[in-house]
Amino acid sequence: MASHLPVNHHMRSFWRVLSTLAGLYILIFGIVGVVQTSGMAAFATEGIRVLGLTTNPGFSAISIAVGAVIFLASVIGRNVDVVVNLIFGCIFVLAGLFSLAFLRTDLNYFAFSVTNCIVSYLLGGIVGLSSLYGRVRRTVPARTGQHAAA
Repeated sequence: MASHLPVNHHMRSFWRVLSTLAGLYILIFGIVGVVQTSGMAAFATEGIRVLGLTTNPGFSAISIAVGAVIFLASVIGRNVDVVVNLIFGCIFVLAGLFSLAFLRTDLNYFAFSVTNCIVSYLLGGIVGLSSLYGRVRRTVPARTGQHAAA
C-alpha cells in the first residue's frame, strides 16, 4: 500500500463502524430485495422499490454478495478491510457513473434510478474513505532504561 496513508489513525474506529453499517445496509437491502422481487425476470429493466432503492432479482443477489463481503471484511479488520473497502469503494463510484449513463435505456439491467446512483456514490465514498483511514500496524513498545552491552 502507499506509504503516505495514515497508520493507526485515531478516527479508524469511526470509519470502520461506518463501513460495517454500509455493508450491513447493502446485505439487508439484497435480502429484502430477493424476497420482494421473487417471480420477476432476473435482470428486468423496471424494478421494485425496496428500502428506498429500485431493484430486480439480479441486483438483489449481487447486493447480498457485496454486502456480505464488505460487512465481513469490516468485522475482521486487520488490514483486510482496507483492501476490500478500497476495491469496492471504487466499484461503487464507477457503478453509479455507468448506471447514470444507462439510466433510461434498455441497458439498465439492474433497474437503477437516480436515487440508486446517488446512494451508490455515497456508499462508494464511505467505503472508500474507510479504506484510507483503516490501516493498522502493531506498535512495539520502546525499551526504556536498557543499554546495549558492547
